[in-house]
Amino acid sequence: MMENVINMIIIGLILGLTYALTSEGLWGAALMFFNVLFAAMIAFNFYEPLAALLDRTGINWGFSDTLCMMGLFCIALVMLRMTTETLAPAQVRFPTPIYHIGRLVFGLAGAVVTMAVIILAFHAAPVHKKIFQAVRYDTKPPFRLGIDHQWLGFFQHATGTVFARYGVGGRDPFREYGHGGPVQVFDPRAEWLINHEQVRPYGEGSIIGGEEEAAAAEGAQGQAPAGRAGGRRGAPAPGGPPP
Repeated sequence: MMENVINMIIIGLILGLTYALTSEGLWGAALMFFNVLFAAMIAFNFYEPLAALLDRTGINWGFSDTLCMMGLFCIALVMLRMTTETLAPAQVRFPTPIYHIGRLVFGLAGAVVTMAVIILAFHAAPVHKKIFQAVRYDTKPPFRLGIDHQWLGFFQHATGTVFARYGVGGRDPFREYGHGGPVQVFDPRAEWLINHEQVRPYGEGSIIGGEEEAAAAEGAQGQAPAGRAGGRRGAPAPGGPPP
């Protein structure tokens, strides 16, 4: 029941954001989609090293991952918005069918990316293992569409191909990327959601069992400082400092 309520709230927020973006027309909605897309990529590229730097100050905020992720996303989005408003023309005319279809497509895409980032920020927060008593690593909101999973998959692909960073040592254990050498991908074993659920401080219950549970627990101890809902600190996204 609670899961359906959360799914309906997410759908409602997506529809509201879509309406707001489509009201800017096709050109404005397209610009905002790319602004949101690149702001999200900047946030996920740098939030982990920035959160680690914040933790080293001794503040020991449990929500440093969420703070850095959303802070970088909002700052990058505002800066990109100001840049596109300054450089791009205020209005571009399109044929009527293209105008309406295009603004709906770009508006919906921008809203989905924004909600995916917000959902993932909750995953990185020091909250209950079952977020809002409904969302776990395999819930795939809303209604099993899994926009959070889709964004992580897209960003993983981007760090392995388009924005690949090569270095010494294999960072891609499954050899999916990096034909020209070992590539440092964002989430080598696709464990981002599992690792963050494991280290969230509230709630009980194992999410995996047997030998996998022991391996994940050992990895979580080495990857996340105590007292914070952090994730993997060993493999920062490309652009961050090398481990």
